[in-house]
Amino acid sequence: MGFSDNLYHLRSMRNMTQEQLAMLMGVSRQAISKWESGRAYPEMDKLVRLCDIFECDLNALVRGDLRDAEARRSITLPVNANPVDICGYDRHMRTRALLLAFAPAAFMLSCALAFGISPTVLPSQGSWGVILVAQGLVAATGFGLPFLVMGLLLCLALATIAALQHLGFIGRYPYVADFYTDEQRHTTASLVRRARVVAILTGVTAVAACMVKSGPLFHLSGGLASLFAWGAVCVWSLIYAALMRRRLNVDAYNSRNASALEQREAARVVAELPATQAQVATNPAVPRLAQVWIKRQTMAAALSVFAGFAVLAGVFALLGWVIWFIPLMVGAVAAALLWIYLPAAH
Repeated sequence: MGFSDNLYHLRSMRNMTQEQLAMLMGVSRQAISKWESGRAYPEMDKLVRLCDIFECDLNALVRGDLRDAEARRSITLPVNANPVDICGYDRHMRTRALLLAFAPAAFMLSCALAFGISPTVLPSQGSWGVILVAQGLVAATGFGLPFLVMGLLLCLALATIAALQHLGFIGRYPYVADFYTDEQRHTTASLVRRARVVAILTGVTAVAACMVKSGPLFHLSGGLASLFAWGAVCVWSLIYAALMRRRLNVDAYNSRNASALEQREAARVVAELPATQAQVATNPAVPRLAQVWIKRQTMAAALSVFAGFAVLAGVFALLGWVIWFIPLMVGAVAAALLWIYLPAAH
């Protein structure tokens, strides 16, 4: 027996499907199929992972005969069992939905606090122009600027944590078998409907409160505080419901990751070709040129993002707004994140 026969035997003996083994290995189901048919061979780290899963020796897995090996019940799945979430996909997606929903809601709540603790803005005659009213309003929020900054930083922190956790999860489990039952889908659909009702009610309340306070009561800052406070609940409900519904589409998750896996596998195969190795041997500058190209692409993307926020900051400065530095800070953080994490995508 060879590696492909041993792998098929070990998987079958433990009642594992190719999908379940793919989840444990962090590869696609097609990769498991290729390994078992002998059309491809896993890398050393994947071989070590297989040895850990099936509790066997590396040399026996690659060259030996494991037909007489006994399977432990602790890693043997029941026959005809329903798919289970063995990689924690549902827990991860729920956490991601909460983080991404709280990110914009936190910033909107900070805006509500900023306007809420600011002096009342009474629109005078002749100053109903949008720019003039906005200038007076923002100038009156000096006491709330710390809340705006803290809310913005909290928004960026939550979004960054969610992105990094999701990238790490995709790296470990690019393929997930669909384990959701009809009951779970029905429960999620009910949750989405309730969240939409809450979003509609809070959205209407936000607009009505803003109109009443800024109109008959002549309390523009209080109206905007109510608008952002109720709007935060509305936005949170919409984002959370959308992400909870999206998590059920496991096929879309697998298809998005499959294309990335195929590209990386193709790049690895090309790098291992004798012609590629001969070219690198004759021209050692080839890897360095590839790295330089990636750095240039990363720098161009980071500078483009920062330039966009810098233009926005310039507009704020021309209008005399005291919060012109906030777009600069956001642009710097976004550019730094691109510079750090974008090369990992290549």
